[in-house]
Amino acid sequence: MEEQTIDSLTEDLVLQCLARLHYKDIISASWVCRKWRRLLQTRHFYRIRKQLGYTNQLVCFLQHPRSPPPGSKSVFNFVINVLDPISREWNRLPPVPIFINGFSVSTQIASSDGKLVVICDGHDDLATSLFVWDFVTQRWWKGKDLRSVWPFFFVVGFDSQIFIGVYKGNKSNSIWAYDMRKDEWTELPQFSQKLSQFPELQIIGDELWVLNGCMIKHIFLYEHTAAVYHPQTGKWRLVEWDLEQTNDSSCPNCCTTFELDESLKELPEFNSKFIAQFSRLQLGAQSLVMVKAIHRSSYCWEQLFFMRSQDGNFERIQPVSSEFAGFVGSSCCVEF
Repeated sequence: MEEQTIDSLTEDLVLQCLARLHYKDIISASWVCRKWRRLLQTRHFYRIRKQLGYTNQLVCFLQHPRSPPPGSKSVFNFVINVLDPISREWNRLPPVPIFINGFSVSTQIASSDGKLVVICDGHDDLATSLFVWDFVTQRWWKGKDLRSVWPFFFVVGFDSQIFIGVYKGNKSNSIWAYDMRKDEWTELPQFSQKLSQFPELQIIGDELWVLNGCMIKHIFLYEHTAAVYHPQTGKWRLVEWDLEQTNDSSCPNCCTTFELDESLKELPEFNSKFIAQFSRLQLGAQSLVMVKAIHRSSYCWEQLFFMRSQDGNFERIQPVSSEFAGFVGSSCCVEF
């Protein structure tokens, strides 16, 4: 009987095997041979892995470090830290090569196709720059610049695209999409609805929602509406909601206060602290709560992380060292 080797397997069978690896083992597998490396970088591998339920969620934070990176001369510095919510392991990505000193304070991160995308506006050269971290190859690569579209607001990723909203003045906005496969930017069709200066982008189902709202709680400067874009039809539709029937958190702008869960307020970490900022990132059945707290006596701020389980209990996530404790400027979940 002829002996069978792994090289004799079809590419589909090889992908079925590779898709079951832990994300740390995928990195090692990418160095086995060129064939495996090529297969691991295909969208087919990523989709099989998602269908089988073997993806791992990693939380990425763009953080302002308490001490700037060695050799950095820029006024604004950042690092990108990664948290594995299962093992609670913290790691730091290598800096974006060459470009780290040229970023502005509006730098944001998003995820798409199991990759991390960093976008920064072009305040100096009127170009929006885009960089991608590939978790398989463990390398950065630079995408195509988008010229003359700053400032941008919220960034979201969906399928193989990254969407950014661009404020053009006089309540006029446009939405641009970056296709990671083609390395191309495309402006979406215009929508007629006037928006507040900084609306919010969200992916709900398979649609892109541009949420609009008032600027001050209970003072309706703008209607509470959403322009909804369906990628398959390439068309927009207008959706309205009633604040009397929904929670104020549905509006991205009018909510000037936030309510922490009572069980979270009672934790000892909040003794003699003032809560300055609060955000939540959903991770399947869990959610990561990020709180910027200021000490009432010294006015020093502290970034706190809590994981909320499905049963509603909170667990403090303590970074392994102070280098992971910087203020979070942007965050996202990468499903890899």
